[in-house]
Amino acid sequence: MKIVRRLNPILLFLLFAAVIYPWRDCPAQRDKIRQAEREIKTSKSKLEEIEEEIRTKDERAKGLAKQEHGLAVQIQDIERRIDKSRQTLKSLNSEIEEISAEINYINHQLAVLAQKLKGKKAILYRRIREIYKRGRLHEVAVLIGSHSFTDLLKRIKYLTLIAGQDKRLVREVGGLQQTYGEYRRASERKLALRVTRKEELEREQQSLQSSETQHQKLLKSVKTQRAEVLKALEERKADRERMRSIIAELERRRLEAQEKAKREGRILPPETAYLDGRMGKLKWPVAGGRMIRGFGPYEDSMTRTRVINNGIDIKAELGSEVHSVAGGTVEIADWYRTYGKMVMLYHGSGMYTIYGHLGEVFVQAGDFVAEGQTIASVGATGSLEGPLLYFELRNGGRAEDPLKWLGRM
Repeated sequence: MKIVRRLNPILLFLLFAAVIYPWRDCPAQRDKIRQAEREIKTSKSKLEEIEEEIRTKDERAKGLAKQEHGLAVQIQDIERRIDKSRQTLKSLNSEIEEISAEINYINHQLAVLAQKLKGKKAILYRRIREIYKRGRLHEVAVLIGSHSFTDLLKRIKYLTLIAGQDKRLVREVGGLQQTYGEYRRASERKLALRVTRKEELEREQQSLQSSETQHQKLLKSVKTQRAEVLKALEERKADRERMRSIIAELERRRLEAQEKAKREGRILPPETAYLDGRMGKLKWPVAGGRMIRGFGPYEDSMTRTRVINNGIDIKAELGSEVHSVAGGTVEIADWYRTYGKMVMLYHGSGMYTIYGHLGEVFVQAGDFVAEGQTIASVGATGSLEGPLLYFELRNGGRAEDPLKWLGRM
C-alpha cells in the first residue's frame, strides 16, 4: 500500500503529462492545418480560374466560329433584302407613274366636261331667262293667237319640240354635272392613293438605305477579319472550280439530247457558234468600268495568300447596264453562292460567258439574247469589294482569259 501510495503521485504526473502534452502542441498543428487548408483553397481557386479561362476561350472560339459563319449568312440575307427593296421601289415607282397618268387623264376629262358644262349651262340659263321674261301664260298666248286650226296644230307641235329640247337640255346638264362629280371624286381618290404610295416609297427608300448601310458595315467587318476573308476566298475558289462541273453537266445533257434526236430520226437545227472568229473583237460587258483584277493568279492584299482568278473583276457604278458580249441562250439566271446573282450564257460550240455580282437581272433561263442586249445591272451581291462585275469566259468548262476575247475598253 505504501508503494502504491508512493507511486500514485508519479503515475498521476505521468498520466497528466501524457494527456496534457498533445494540447501543448495543438496551436502549431492548427496553424499547419490552416496553412494547408489555405494552400488547398488557393490551388482550388487557381484551378477554377484555369477552368473558367478554358471555358471562356472555348466559348469565344465557338462564338468566333459562329460569327464567321453568321457574317456570310447575314450579308447574303441583307443582299436579298436590298434586292427585294429595289424591286419594291421599282414597282412603287411604276404604280406612281400609272396613277399620275390616270390623274392627268381625269384632269383632262374634267377640263373637257367643265367646258361642255359651261356651254350647256349658258344655253339653259338663257332659256330660263326667256321663259321668265315671257311669263307663265306665254304658251297659252301663242296658242290663242293661232289664225286657223292648222296654225294651231303647228304651234302645238313647235311648242312640244321646244319643251322636249328644254327637257333634254336640263337632263344633259344634270348628267354632265353628275359625270363631273364622279371624275372629281375619282381624281381625289387617285391623289390620295398617290400620296400613300409616295409615303410607302419614302419608307422603302429609308429601309433600303438602312440595309445598304448595314451591308457596308458588315462588309467592312468581314474585311477586318482575316479568317473570314480566307474562308470567303476558299469558298470562291471552290465555286469557280464547281462551275467546271456545272458546264460539264450542261454539255452532257446537250450531247444526250443530240444522241436521242439521232436515235429517233429527228434532225436538230444546226447550232450557231456566236463566238467563232470573234477573239479580240468582243465589246466589254459594261461601259465606263475599270478592271481591278485580271485573269490568273494574284496575291490577296489582306491575307497575303495566292489566289487564282478564273475571270476578270471590273469596278463599275452600282446600277450600270451589263450587256451580253455576243448572242446566245440563257442557261442560268439565279443566285449562285459566291457569284451572287449570276447570269450564264451559252454561245454555241461549248463556249460560255458568266456575269457575276449582279444587281437586277432582266432575263431568265431559256431566253435568247442578242449581242449587246442589256441582261442585268451591276450590283454587289456576293462581293466583298462593293459594286463590281465579275466576267468569266469558259471553253468546254475550261476558263480562258477574257482579255484575249475582248477588244479595247
